[in-house]
Amino acid sequence: MHEVSIIQSVIDIVLKKSEENKLKTINKISLKIGDFSGVAKDSLMFAFQGISKETVLENTELVIERVKATGECNQCNLIFEIEHFNKLCPKCNKFCSSILTGHELYIDTIEGDK
Repeated sequence: MHEVSIIQSVIDIVLKKSEENKLKTINKISLKIGDFSGVAKDSLMFAFQGISKETVLENTELVIERVKATGECNQCNLIFEIEHFNKLCPKCNKFCSSILTGHELYIDTIEGDK
């Protein structure tokens, strides 16, 4: 369950950034997670609830936004949603080898009060 180590890294980054920006409370953390990242949203939420318990982040809202996987067809330049096992262009039926989105895994925003 690598989600535990991921969420621990998120917490470490958030605490460091909140200290740098002199935030007294952290109200909301927003993450962007791509469909191809291999990270399970429910596991992240569960890990966050456990690790943040009895810390300054205990009442912080964790928002996870999924990022759809998209590719660009090398033949006709169409940008379209792809899946792990289906990367065929819906327009020209050629295989898409250019993945544009779907591997994201980052902190998008940290909201808090000074």
